[in-house]
Amino acid sequence: MTEYLVLPVEKIIAGGQLSSKELALVEPMSVGFHAVDRASVTDGDIVLVFGCGMIGVGAIIRSALRGATVIAVDVSTEKLELAKKLGAKYTINSATEDLLARLDVLTQSMGADVVIEAVGRKETYLAAIAAAAYTGRVLYIGYAKEAIPFDTQFFVKKELDISGSRNATAKDFAAVMNYLKMKTCPIEELITAIYRAKDAQLALESWLNDPGRVFRLLIAF
Repeated sequence: MTEYLVLPVEKIIAGGQLSSKELALVEPMSVGFHAVDRASVTDGDIVLVFGCGMIGVGAIIRSALRGATVIAVDVSTEKLELAKKLGAKYTINSATEDLLARLDVLTQSMGADVVIEAVGRKETYLAAIAAAAYTGRVLYIGYAKEAIPFDTQFFVKKELDISGSRNATAKDFAAVMNYLKMKTCPIEELITAIYRAKDAQLALESWLNDPGRVFRLLIAF
């Protein structure tokens, strides 16, 4: 929030034909894109994504772009509907459905080849292991705020590859920008509200009061 900023030129990525709104979505969406790359998702994979917030949305979009079959999981009907628009073939509302029973139906009881956790809760951390297929890949983005006791026998019996993902690379930024240049992304649905700088406190309060409804809040300078 300074008038001028000095950065190494190699850190600057030209915005090209993207609007300021689209550019504001590049960084958060790139985190999900990076996770998909880390998980080596291919067109033969069934990918289960826990969490349809901004990070999960990035993972859904990138997995779908790679041709994978995507299953989105959330407790918000609104977010699940948007996930369908962004490439999820199936959705599971874990607040109203039996997650593993529904997953068994969708995968013929095989489980998901790739599970991406973008929530950061104990419940979803544990469910990710249960949802993964044998020899599946489990990738965590969300930060759990508590210690989580795992039944590690499933790591071994299922021969799981478990990894973490954080931030993104220049390659991921470029991939997101190429996607946004296609002009198929419903960006207005990803931007929950735009506040003036002097109303930033109101933006934070609205987020606190209804976090499940918020995708992205922007501040206009």
